[in-house]
Amino acid sequence: MEQGKYLGDDEMAEEYWKDLMLDGSVTLFWNNNIYEKNIEAVKAEGFDIYSFDCIKWEKDNFHKELANILGFPAYYGENLNAFNDCLSDMIPNNKGFVLVFRNYDIFAKKYPDIAFRILDIIQINSWRFLIEGTILLGFVQSNDGKLTFPPLGGMTADWNREEWFNKNRGL
Repeated sequence: MEQGKYLGDDEMAEEYWKDLMLDGSVTLFWNNNIYEKNIEAVKAEGFDIYSFDCIKWEKDNFHKELANILGFPAYYGENLNAFNDCLSDMIPNNKGFVLVFRNYDIFAKKYPDIAFRILDIIQINSWRFLIEGTILLGFVQSNDGKLTFPPLGGMTADWNREEWFNKNRGL
């Protein structure tokens, strides 16, 4: 079978991350089983996983969680420019790293501009990292099957292949 292709419900090809990045580095998920399966698939490929539950994120606390989980330095400025700078300085322990966000729709409904900018920063840094041979992915779980964002880094955040059709997201 061709590398990088989705194989089925329980099996994914070697270097599945390449298939995920065809349309950009940020992928949306509605179904928790599909979300978890994709996390496990990239973890098995040697990616560092950084998980965030955005259900309690507010304008005044999300930077603290980002800094804590990502191990940002003490001088982290707790603003989006500092997030961009510190993210761009990260060095993965393995092949690459994945920022996985659960309940992102809750944060995005309250702060759509900030939610967009976080994903835009991930997308832009992902392309830069690829030049250096490092892989950065973003997995965004949403309880809202209609969640969309403007193009990220000039690209759209698309639903994963299993949930591409509205009917597969309960719509």
